[in-house]
Amino acid sequence: MKLVRYQLLGFNTEEEYLKHFLDTLLATNWTYEYFVDWDKVRSNVKSYVKEICLLNALTKIEKEKRKSELKDIFLRYPETIKVIPLLIAVRENSIPILEVSEKAIYKVFDFRERKLSPKEVEELVHFCRNVGILDLFAEINDLYAYLLGIEVGLDTNARKNRSGKIFENLVELLLNRKLAGIKDLRIRKNDKSVKISRSKNADFVIYYKGEPKAVIECSFYSETGSKPIETANSYIDLQKKIQQKNIYFIWITDGRAWKSMENTLNQVAREIDFLLNYNIASEKIDKLIQHILSDKNNSRQL
Repeated sequence: MKLVRYQLLGFNTEEEYLKHFLDTLLATNWTYEYFVDWDKVRSNVKSYVKEICLLNALTKIEKEKRKSELKDIFLRYPETIKVIPLLIAVRENSIPILEVSEKAIYKVFDFRERKLSPKEVEELVHFCRNVGILDLFAEINDLYAYLLGIEVGLDTNARKNRSGKIFENLVELLLNRKLAGIKDLRIRKNDKSVKISRSKNADFVIYYKGEPKAVIECSFYSETGSKPIETANSYIDLQKKIQQKNIYFIWITDGRAWKSMENTLNQVAREIDFLLNYNIASEKIDKLIQHILSDKNNSRQL
């Protein structure tokens, strides 16, 4: 049984290799940049600075005047309506609402910038009152600071994508450090010549003397679920395809989720030539690549 060519990686048994894999998983890939993309947060809020200043006046007036003042702002400055969805942490400019009384009524509120009729203004102010936006202006002193907080909250949705990019960058640094001394070797990131799917290029392709020798994909999983299993199955298929072109496949994957997916790990390890975590790659990637480059027949035998 091949099982990630454990002997080539310096292990005596399959069990020894898999135990080392699980024991050396990274606890996290969180960096300081993982939590909030502050540049994006600030940029998003600053793009509305004029509209924020106009609406900020509502924090300074009495409750009884707030509704009529908001109507006046919408009529005179209709560009302000595009900020309203963001006040309730919604990015869409069209918000569907189900109003329930004696019967259910479906309404769609349009917050695209345009010249508004008095009737449209009345409907949008009705929305603001019912979702609590009018009351919000009594609770805050600065709309700009409030929206910074909203943007930080919305930005947490991008953490999963940032997690993948952080690990990809970590692997890139590793490859550049460990393979720098190999003559005639080039590492191409996001290489269009090797398609992983219709919309995804290979994370890294190792070229030697102008010829592609190995494809490297990297993934980090903090949580279990269907995604790691789907990715594993797709990479098993990918390896079969690129083997026909005499190209090796290496999957560098990490994250504590693998400790709860040992069955999947065992299956993938028996199908993919080289399944490495970050620490194993750090220890073995240079030796592994040297082996691949010296394998003139691209043999799959140990």
